[in-house]
This record gives sequence, C-alpha cells and structure tokens, in this order.
Amino acid sequence: MDKSGKSPYNFFMYDLTAFSLKDMTTCGVALRRIGMGATCMEEVADKTVRYLYDNLGDETGEPTSLLARFFITYPFHELKDDLQKHVQKVLGRQPEDPELSCQVLLATAGERPEWNDRQHSVYYKALPLTEEIVDANPMFTQVSDMFGIMMKRSVVPDPEFLVELEQKTSNVFHVPDAVGNAYVPDQDHFVIPFDVRSVLGFYGVLPSGNLFTVIIFSRTLIPRETTEYFKTFALNVKMAILPFDKVAVFKPSLPDPLNRVPQNDFVKFRSQAASLDQLLSVQERVVVQQSERIEQVLAEQRYQTRELEKINAVLESKIAENVRLREQAAEAAVIRERNRLARDLHDSVTQALYSQTLYAEAAARQLDAGMLAPAADHLRQLRDTAQQALREMRLLIFELRPSALETEGFAAALRTRLEAVEGRTGVEASVNMDEELHLTREMENDLYWIVQEALNNALKSAQANKVSVSLSQEGNQTVLQITDDGVGFDPGISSTRGGLGLRSMQERAEKLGGQLYLHSQSGMGTVVRVEVPCE
Repeated sequence: MDKSGKSPYNFFMYDLTAFSLKDMTTCGVALRRIGMGATCMEEVADKTVRYLYDNLGDETGEPTSLLARFFITYPFHELKDDLQKHVQKVLGRQPEDPELSCQVLLATAGERPEWNDRQHSVYYKALPLTEEIVDANPMFTQVSDMFGIMMKRSVVPDPEFLVELEQKTSNVFHVPDAVGNAYVPDQDHFVIPFDVRSVLGFYGVLPSGNLFTVIIFSRTLIPRETTEYFKTFALNVKMAILPFDKVAVFKPSLPDPLNRVPQNDFVKFRSQAASLDQLLSVQERVVVQQSERIEQVLAEQRYQTRELEKINAVLESKIAENVRLREQAAEAAVIRERNRLARDLHDSVTQALYSQTLYAEAAARQLDAGMLAPAADHLRQLRDTAQQALREMRLLIFELRPSALETEGFAAALRTRLEAVEGRTGVEASVNMDEELHLTREMENDLYWIVQEALNNALKSAQANKVSVSLSQEGNQTVLQITDDGVGFDPGISSTRGGLGLRSMQERAEKLGGQLYLHSQSGMGTVVRVEVPCE
C-alpha cells in the first residue's frame, strides 16, 4: 500500500451488481498472484483486503466497499499475551481448554483510519470460538459447521484427514440485505450509520488446520448471482497464503508462534495439489453453469427471433392489406369526387347551358318576328345565365386543383381562391387580415372551409357582385367575417332546412369552441361572422 492508502494492485473496478465470468477470472488471478514478493501471510492478507476494498464497486464505477477484513484461527495457548488477555476479557474467564480455537484479525482495510490497522480493533481482534461466542455472533452461524470442526479438531491433524477436510471446506457466505438482518451484528452503530447494504465473504482451511475467512461489507446490494463467482476466490487466496502456513504468519514485529511446528513438505504439496484440483473443479462447474445459462439465453433469443419473424410476417401482411385498402379508398374517393362533379355540372352548368339554349331560341324567334324589345330582354337573360355558368365553372376548376392551405397557409390560400374564382368572374373581392395573428393548424383548416362555403354560397346562390373577408382579434376572440352584397335570404328558413352549407359551417365553428352568427335578409346581402376563443 502506498502513502495515499491505495493498493498497487488497483487494476480493475469490478461491478458487484453485474459480476461476470471474466471478472471472476481476472480478479481470481490477481488474488492468487498477490502474494508474490511477500515475506509473510499477514502481508498477503493486507494486500488481499486492500485489493478487494479498492476494486469492488457498482455500475457507476465507484468503489462501494466500506470495510474488508481477513481472519485466521489460532489455538489460544499459541497467541501473544495481549491477544490472550483480550480473549480472557471476552470470555470473562481463563479458557478451560488451552487448545481452544480463536479467530484472530490478521488484516483490515476500510473507510475510516482506525479500520486500517488490526491493532485498533476493540472487539474482533481475537475472539474465542466457544458455543456462547458463536451464538452471540450470528454471522458465525453461516459457517458454524466449519467452526465446529475447528473447535473439536486436534492441533496437528492426520494428513489424510487434512486433505479431506480441505476439499470439503471452502465456500461463500452472503447476506443480501444487511439492514435489520440478525446475521449482521451492531446494527445501530455500524450497519445503519454507515449504510451497509450487503455482506459477502469466503473461507477455507489451510494445511495447518487453521481456518481463514475474508469478509466484505458493501454499500451496494449484492445479488445472489454474484456469489457463484466468488466460490473460486477462497481457493485463489489459499494458494497465495499457502507458502506461509506454519512458516511465517505474522510480520516480524509479532513473532510467529507456529514457527515451532516443523514444515511437512509432503503435506504442503498434497495441499497444493488438492487446492489446484478443487480450484479447477469449481471453475469448471462455474463455466458449465454459465454455459448453460448462455444456452438458455440463446435459446430464448432464438425463440423470440422466431416469434418476431411471425409477428413481422403478420405485420407485413397487414401493411400490404392496408396499402390495398388505401388504394381502394383513394379510388373510391376519386369516384365520389367524379360523381360530385357530375352532380354539380348537372345541377349548375348543364342547367345554365340548357337555359342559355332556351333564351337563344326565344330571342331568335322574336327577332324573326320583329319583336326587338322581348328579344333584347332574352339576350340579357342569356348573358346573365352565361356569366353565372362561367362563375360556377371557375369554381369547379378551382376545386380540382390541389389545396394551397397546407403548403402556403391560410392567408395565401384565401387570396389564391379569390384570384382564381371571384377575380375571374367579375366579382369584386377584398381581404383584410391581421398578418401577426397566430392560428393553429386546426383553426386554419376549419376557418378556411367556412370561408370557402360562404364564398360558394355568395357565388352560386346570392349572385353577389362584391365580397369581403376579414380576420382579426377582438379581445380574447379570433373573429372571421365574410360579407357579400347578394340577394340575401331568410336565415330562419335556411337553417331549419340545413341548406347553403350552414350546418357544416356551424359544426366547424363549434368544433373550435366558437360560435357562428348569420345576418341576412332578402335584397340586403349576407354577413357570416365566426367568433373563436384565442389559443
């Protein structure tokens, strides 16, 4: 650890919420090699907890480990005096059995300064593994079977028993939600104030028969899936500390009481072989499990792909059907428009041309008979009828053209209409508009068709010579007014019969939340006024 407190092994930041097979491999390699160059187990333990503290984070890339600790078990009679006194204080008496196993804090790394020196631990620096202490520390129950073995074993176990014990005793324990959990002690003074969310740890047995345990307190919720990848870490750490078991456990400042036990190379090699075999077995098991999960995901994706292909085929069929229906609707619209134009031609232009034929024949007969005055009257009627037919023909031609409303806006579309129809049929037209007035697309569309309907009435029925259109804002109202000097009509009769498009104009005005007002009488022209609330 450098002066900044950061580990020189800080190569990666692992996301505990989405730990992967790659993370398991790279982190495991780092833990297995972390003891290279070390002179004792305590030094390896320091580097291990510092590496885990610095490199375990969340999806944001921020470290989330609050505290990481490394424990190892020792017989009571081999502890230093200060640790024996601490054990006696915890028990409240001298242990009856000098071989009593005690859990000793070998290394610690944490957020607060006092959490980075094992000598500063007030309670956990050495705990006797008696039944009452284990029961008083519920987290111990997660590895209670292991502690039971350690409490009952002999100091120097048989090598055959040792190998069997090693192969059975490496595992992971996990508390997914630490708040209010009975397995995590000191809720009021540690868990809640420091926002501990989850606890994750692993442990294993050394050839000496001593148990090592690594515990990580995290500020992020660690999912159950992550624990599957931590199963190899106990074996990786074991490989890192194995060279110092029974040789050099503590730093020189604290003489190693286990140095008195002679090193058994045969046991050491068998332990290494067993650890490697177990490490490979666990990794193979994890790889198989992850491969099965990947296969399940791929199978699900293949199924979803097939389902999407089916849905896509249905959608393509529906799209084709919609295209066909749109084409049919367009054809039907063309047919309806042709029929409407045919009706309009029959009702207006064709009738006007027939009337012109009658007037012309009557005038010809009267001229042959020398009746000049009646002939002149019929010729004037012929002229008026021809002019009206021309107006209606201009209107029909204009309606055949694409609407300028959507491309040019309300004002331009209105002027285009007046120039193309009224302007070419001798009707004097004027427009007075507030150019700064803002209209929504819906208002433009409905007001334009109200103007269209009113102008059509003035052209076809009112025989008007002058029309004017104004659009302005009066208070909080947008006001549209169309005025003509035509023959006028009785609004009461026309509204009850629904004639002259009045019903359509009223519906459009009401659609905008407004009101349509009609002022007309015979021989006095017509005023159509629409008042709509401003947006």
